[in-house]
Amino acid sequence: MPLYELGLVLTTDLDAEEREAFIGELKGLLTGGGATFVKEDVWGKRMLAYEIRHKREGYYMFWQFDAPGTVIKPLEYRLRLSDPVLRFLTLNLDVEMRRKKKFDRKRAEKKAESARKAAEKAPAAEQEA
Repeated sequence: MPLYELGLVLTTDLDAEEREAFIGELKGLLTGGGATFVKEDVWGKRMLAYEIRHKREGYYMFWQFDAPGTVIKPLEYRLRLSDPVLRFLTLNLDVEMRRKKKFDRKRAEKKAESARKAAEKAPAAEQEA
């Protein structure tokens, strides 16, 4: 199963009990679909970079979980329809890690190419002197 990361920004209008009930509902949706949680990172209440729905603060949470791809669509549908959710983003970390490795490989190839060209120019400059 692929590794996913979900970033959530919830409204601060909810009290702690309502927020925990909503989070429990989301976790139930994930675990019911076969997901297993790897990591849970709760940042708590933070200032937003810009105003969203006339709110200046949000409650930030990040989850990493292994899940089949079939559980993501119902999760995102539920998040889109939920009033407490200001923003969310779901990433397939397996795809993102492959993209990062490809980018790092291309950057290393470029660096090696520029070093090779600089080494070729150096002996030519010494001969002229």
